[in-house]
Amino acid sequence: MKTTRRAFLATAAGVGGSVALGTAGLTQEVVDAAAPPVRVMTYHGLRPTDPGGRLGLRNPERGWRIETIIAEPARKTFGPAHHLVGRVSPLYQEDWWILDAERFAPFGLTLVQAYCYLTEFAASPISDDKLQRLQASLDNLRQRGLKAVLRFAYERQMGLKEGPTLDWVLRHIDQLEPLVRRNVDVIYVLQAGFIGAWGEWHNAAKIAPDDYAARAAIVKRLLEALPEERMLQVRVPRYKRLVLQQPALAAWGEVTADNAFTSTPPARIGFHNDGFLAGPSDGGTWPEEPHFGQPGNPEFDYMTRESSFVAVDGELFWGDQGFDGVAARGAGVDGLNAAVRMRLHHYSSFSLAHSYSEREGKPYSIDYWLQTPVKADALQQAAMPLSDGWFADGLGQPAARSQFEYIQDHLGYRLELQKSTIPAQVKGGVEFTVEVELINRGFSTLHNRRPVCLTLIDQAGHVTELAVTAADPRQWQPFRPGDAEYTPLVHKITWTGTLPAQVAPGWQQIGLWLPDAAESLRGDARFAVRVANRDVPWWTGPRGEYGINLLGIIEIAAS
Repeated sequence: MKTTRRAFLATAAGVGGSVALGTAGLTQEVVDAAAPPVRVMTYHGLRPTDPGGRLGLRNPERGWRIETIIAEPARKTFGPAHHLVGRVSPLYQEDWWILDAERFAPFGLTLVQAYCYLTEFAASPISDDKLQRLQASLDNLRQRGLKAVLRFAYERQMGLKEGPTLDWVLRHIDQLEPLVRRNVDVIYVLQAGFIGAWGEWHNAAKIAPDDYAARAAIVKRLLEALPEERMLQVRVPRYKRLVLQQPALAAWGEVTADNAFTSTPPARIGFHNDGFLAGPSDGGTWPEEPHFGQPGNPEFDYMTRESSFVAVDGELFWGDQGFDGVAARGAGVDGLNAAVRMRLHHYSSFSLAHSYSEREGKPYSIDYWLQTPVKADALQQAAMPLSDGWFADGLGQPAARSQFEYIQDHLGYRLELQKSTIPAQVKGGVEFTVEVELINRGFSTLHNRRPVCLTLIDQAGHVTELAVTAADPRQWQPFRPGDAEYTPLVHKITWTGTLPAQVAPGWQQIGLWLPDAAESLRGDARFAVRVANRDVPWWTGPRGEYGINLLGIIEIAAS
C-alpha cells in the first residue's frame, strides 16, 4: 500500500525517535512549473512563548560555563558553589561540579571551566593517581554530554614562594600529552595556564614576569601536545604577540580570513579575558594608557580584529569588583554594555560563577542581568543581532526579555535557518539539489571542525547521510569581519547528487545534521548543533542518537 504524505506526517514523528517544537509558521510553495517541482520552506526564530523559548538552547561548545576544580582528592579546597553548601561534602568530590552543571542545564549549559591543579608536583613527576583522577573527571564530562575549558595550574593564589620551574612545566606537559590527546573530544579549548596565580601568567614564583622566552617554550610545547584541530587561549592579548615573536616560535602575524582555522600558531591561539569590564583596564587586560580597554588602544583593537577567528572566553571578577575597585552593587557591570562588548570581541563562552549569587552567596552583576529588562530599540540602536519573534509572544504581542536572556541566547553561535529549497519528488539515479540558507545570530562563529550532513529518515527511523563536504561551519560568521554596520550574513548550504542505492521509495523526512567531528561523539545528539527555529523539529534516535534538524519531507519515487 502506498503511504500518503498525510499518513507519513502523522506517523513519522513517533517512529524511531523524538520530535520537539512542532511546525507552526512553516510555509511552502511550488516554483517554476517547467522544472521538476520544488518546495521552498521558510523558517522563523524562537519566541519566548514557544516550548522552551525562554530556556537556553542547548548547544555544544558555546554559552555559559560553570567553574570548578577537577581531579582532586577528598580535601578542603575552593568550593563548592553556594547553592550546594550543606548539601554535599565539605571535602572535594565530583558531585561539586556535576550537581552545579545539572542546576544550570535549563540555561543551556554545555561547558565546564575545569582547573586541574598540579600544586604538589611542582618539583616532581605527576603521580599516576593524579593522572587517573584527571581521566575520571574527563570521563564524567563525556558521560554527561559536557566539554571542558581546560586549564592546568600550580599556584592557587598570588604571592606564593613555591612554584614550578620551566623545566618541570615542560616535563609535565610531556606526561599530560597522551591523556590530552586521548580525551580531546571533550576538550573544547585548552587555556595556556601553568604559569603564575591560577595559571593566568602573573605573580609566578619561579618564572619572571618578563620571561617571554619561557612562556614561548610552554606555548610551543602545548601546541605540539594538543591535536591541531584544537585551540589554546591566553589571558592577555599582548601575551600572544609577545610569545609568537620569540625565537622558539618565530610565528608572529595577525590572523585574518586568509589564514584562519589553519594549523599555524597564530590561528590556534585565542583569548580568555578573566577581568571582563572590571575597571578601565578590564582587570589588567589592557593597562595601556590613555584608552585602556577601549577602541583606540592598539592592543584592544588587535583583539577586536582577531576575535572573529579564534575562541574567546571571559569572566567577571569575583564580588563585582568594578570601576572603583570595591565590591559594591554600584560598581557592577550593565548587561547591555556586557553584550555589546561580547559581540565586539566575539565571545563564545562566559562564566556563570563569578559575580552570581548561586556561586558567591550574594547578588551581584549576573543577578542584576536576570532582573533587568533589555529593550528592542536599545539593541537595534547598537546594531545587535536580533531574531524575528524574540520580543513577541505567540499572538504577536510584545514580550518582556531580560539582559540575561539576551546574553544567554547570543553567546557563541546561534544558527537560525531562513529557508530551504527541496525537490518535492526525486528518483534514484537522477541528480537533484537541496539548498539551505541560514544566519548566525550569535556573537561568534564555531571554532572546532564540524561535519555538515543532510539526512533522509524513513518511517522505520533509518537514517541516510548525505555529506556536504564543501561546507565549513567555522566560516559561518555572524557578520563580515570588520563590518562596522554588523550586517548579518546569509550562508548557503548546497548539496547536489543522486540517492544512494539503498534508499527505498516512499516519503522521507529530510534534515540538517551537524554532529561532532570526533567519532566517539558523532552519534550522540547532546553534541550535535540545534538550530534556533520554532518550526524546525529536533529528531533523535531512540537511544539519543543523531540530533537532526528536520527541514521538511521529500518523496522518493520508484525508479
